[in-house]
Amino acid sequence: MKLTFTITAALTLLSLPWWPVLPPFWVCSITCIVFFFGVKTRWWWLAGSALGLTWAVLSANLYQANVIHIISNQKDTTITGTVGTLFSDKAGAQAIIFDVDKINQSRLAPFRSARVRVYWQSAPFPKQGERWQLTVRLKPPYGRLNETGFDAEKYYVARRIHAKASLKQATQLTDTITWRQQLLDTLTPTLSPLRFGPHLLALSLGERSWLTAAHWDTLTQSGLAHLMAISGLHIGLAYGMGWQLGRWARVWLPEQRLFTWLPLYVALGVAIVYAALAGFALPTQRALIALLLVSVAKRLGASVSPLNLLQLTVLLVLARDPLAGFSVSFWLSFSAVGALCLAHYGFSRSSGWGQAPRRWHWLRPLKQLLVVQLVLLIGMLPLQLSFFSGVSAAATPINLVAVPWVGMITVPLVFMALFLSTTGLGGVLCWQWANISLIPVMALAENASASWLTVPVASIGWAFTVIALAIGLYGWRCHRCSGLVIVFIVALITWRAPKAVNWQVDVLDVGHGLAVLVSKNGKAILYDTGNRWQVGGIAQAVIAPILESRHIERLDGLILSHGDSDHDGGADFIVAQYSPRWRRASEVRSGYQTCVAGQRWQWQGLDFAALWPPEATAPADNNDSCVIRISDGEYSVLLTGDIERKGEANLLASLGDQTQLDSDIMLVPHHGSRSSSSPSFIGAVNPSWAVASTGLLNPWRLPAQQVRAAYEHADVTWLDTAANGQVRWQRVDTGWQLTRWRQDRRAAWYRKMFKRRPVNLDADR
Repeated sequence: MKLTFTITAALTLLSLPWWPVLPPFWVCSITCIVFFFGVKTRWWWLAGSALGLTWAVLSANLYQANVIHIISNQKDTTITGTVGTLFSDKAGAQAIIFDVDKINQSRLAPFRSARVRVYWQSAPFPKQGERWQLTVRLKPPYGRLNETGFDAEKYYVARRIHAKASLKQATQLTDTITWRQQLLDTLTPTLSPLRFGPHLLALSLGERSWLTAAHWDTLTQSGLAHLMAISGLHIGLAYGMGWQLGRWARVWLPEQRLFTWLPLYVALGVAIVYAALAGFALPTQRALIALLLVSVAKRLGASVSPLNLLQLTVLLVLARDPLAGFSVSFWLSFSAVGALCLAHYGFSRSSGWGQAPRRWHWLRPLKQLLVVQLVLLIGMLPLQLSFFSGVSAAATPINLVAVPWVGMITVPLVFMALFLSTTGLGGVLCWQWANISLIPVMALAENASASWLTVPVASIGWAFTVIALAIGLYGWRCHRCSGLVIVFIVALITWRAPKAVNWQVDVLDVGHGLAVLVSKNGKAILYDTGNRWQVGGIAQAVIAPILESRHIERLDGLILSHGDSDHDGGADFIVAQYSPRWRRASEVRSGYQTCVAGQRWQWQGLDFAALWPPEATAPADNNDSCVIRISDGEYSVLLTGDIERKGEANLLASLGDQTQLDSDIMLVPHHGSRSSSSPSFIGAVNPSWAVASTGLLNPWRLPAQQVRAAYEHADVTWLDTAANGQVRWQRVDTGWQLTRWRQDRRAAWYRKMFKRRPVNLDADR
């Protein structure tokens, strides 16, 4: 197979997440003609691009059509289907994947599919394999969109989830569960008491719901996150163990010639069974495809180079799942394999590679392991910075110890324990040994978590990363210097120095609620903290990742507008994690200064003026919201909380000079409710922009149409976080520079699908 054909087809498919618009179905007729023309003329790059484009357009359009079909049901809808998510009593309330086959008692057409994400809060909880009939309110597969943090919308596309749903009523139809669910139910009493039970469950069933945020922080910051899941590495280990078992079995079998290929078949069987334990998750599927190709080549007596194996695997994976490019695990796994393949070709030609004096031959495996880890460190650096905004300085030495330890001790113990547990022979002792085997590994991880280096991903950082990658893979050989020069020139051309920013205001996308970050000189003040949930909240999911990506370990200030949970829900977490130097609130709170009219203070050269309320109360309601005007002497921002028309009128009456309200940017009071934003108040503020912090399809139907119309009538540019995602104003030399995350930073086709439904989302006005 031509390398250019494979590369162009794969790159075209992998570019799908960045397409600004999605071509219609009829484009495929043109691309098919181009494909045959490319094959006929042997223009393999053209044929590959056309094939990739055809498959991408077909797959993406089909996914979009299924999304639009299912979310067209705007009222309460009855769906029938099968639970696709493992459930554990230890996990409690959780989001489940529900594979739908009937909508309102009508069976889906053969070309239709519907996968819905349902948040299940109370018993009776469903288990994988059961059939249920649910009454739900369907919502588009949208998510909050901020500068960093979990990208729910990309996750939904990668998992082919077509809608979210709020559960109204549930009726169980069958109680038959899958064998994986039965195994989980069997293992739960054994693994729950163990210290590393969550890690062992991830290694045995690929189920990571027991791993807490603290667990993930430790694993990520030590560079060991890849070890605590059934990944391609573990499927490879299973394959190797199966091969060895087959060799041992072949020795004891008669007529050994009849069992020449027994190790190969046993290896494939063990790898498939282990992948099945993980529910054939995407990383395991990719590993199985690669192992299947290797096995077929061995069986046929053919030789497959690592590069050919890589390109065939990529092509087959993308042919099976054209939306794989949306998955972070796809990029991580294939970038690791790609780096190793390039290292193989680069270093195998270098003198002395893999060689050592005969007296030091025992060091060769250690040298190879060290080089592999260094290649992975350099080769994975761009994606590591892109996805995680940092890198573990201790990852290489820790992996040198942890990878062989887990692969040679922990994983075999897990295999043995699974075998004993499934055959009814116990296995408790094996699980305990596996738990003990993780003690040194996790001790290393905990000690190394402090080695995490947060690195902002800027264009200059990318340039140095590319250069380091080129040097690491090719080495300082004279005939390769031209390649390094080209890389260096490209890096310099593509680098652009960012504009100097005086200060900036970020209205974060927190759904229904409010969180505003004011920052200058690497320092920050937070106005409101968003809502909280039973487990976690906006502070943990949105605010903390942003502060970490900006290297802000401590807030200079925290202001709570009032006491509603959608404004102060994350206050306790923020205080505990970021220890604000000062705290203010409009109500009487322990540890907080009061925010009352007439107070003024300065921070980083900015003037803060509290305009409302006249006195602190306990508790503070909407009309007691802390209203603050921030100014640099020329430009200003007004933060209004949830103040309503009565409070607005009283505020206007209390001001001798209403020009004190005059601001360039105004936070729309009370999320755009009809109870706020009186014409007189809008006129007194006289903003150029007004931004409402709202959640898409919220039950209060905010923002109200008449409120938006009032701002537009006053010639104010309207923005809201449901339509725009995070909204940022940066004070530069020429004034304010506006950035809307959904339109200006991540304007991809799949982020616009929910606009096909008739909702108030005209973000482009």
